[in-house]
Amino acid sequence: MTGDARLRLVVDNQAEAGLAVEHGFAAWIEAGGRRLLLDSGAGGALVANAAALGIDLAAAEAVVLSHGHYDHSGGLPQVLAVAADAVLYGAPGIGRARFSCPPGRPPRAIGMAAEVRARIEALPPARRVEVREPLWLAPGIGLTGPIPRWSGEDAGGPFFLDPAAAEADPLDDDQALWLETAAGVVIVVGCCHAGLINTVERVRAVSGIDRVAGIVGGFHLLNADEARLADSVARLRAWAPDFVVPCHCSGAAAVARLGRDLGGTVVRPGRAGLALGLGRLCPAGAATAAG
Repeated sequence: MTGDARLRLVVDNQAEAGLAVEHGFAAWIEAGGRRLLLDSGAGGALVANAAALGIDLAAAEAVVLSHGHYDHSGGLPQVLAVAADAVLYGAPGIGRARFSCPPGRPPRAIGMAAEVRARIEALPPARRVEVREPLWLAPGIGLTGPIPRWSGEDAGGPFFLDPAAAEADPLDDDQALWLETAAGVVIVVGCCHAGLINTVERVRAVSGIDRVAGIVGGFHLLNADEARLADSVARLRAWAPDFVVPCHCSGAAAVARLGRDLGGTVVRPGRAGLALGLGRLCPAGAATAAG
């Protein structure tokens, strides 16, 4: 199925006037006759912002979780309660306990809340898909599944599976969504814990489409050192996307650097309320679809 693809940012760390600001991320996508929600923010902004933007969450057919942190999963009970037929897609391990343990500071739980896990576990099996490998939600709309880490990017942080900081969290449930458009692939990410380079190259490899039309979402560059920033900029220049929309956890300094090095016509800082027209969906021959 083909058709014009559109994306609207619903939750972000910045917002247009009249919308709630929240440390979190959620994006509403309409493409190929499908209505999808990628992530759900921390839970306080999703419903109000969606209503203000004229988005009917009850119409969601698929809800994709990029990974299991609270600031991406908190609104899941709200959307699953109204979207009676929506299927939830998440990689293995999304519900595990997770902690942020910065040196010299108390540990903080950052995994999905207990009530969110309970809501997910209460879903009938037909409404839960564990994404272990790439799959297509529909022709031209794909999920990477867990993203291999081959580039050497240190995209992590003080993330652990226990409050004593004894076991590092590999964040191996991190996944991204892509859309195959006439201009190339548009990649939508939550936090890019697998690394921006790893994520984009995974999409290019799995989709079979080299041309990157755009990248939207959290790039997790807020703590990136100069070497990683320079490498990210070099790769972005090589991919030559038409637009880059850094959101959420990208980091103000990194966003400024991207804007300076790539140009303001390419880098458009994200905010809740931002609408993007992605052009016509042009599937590249996906063989399987789920949901």
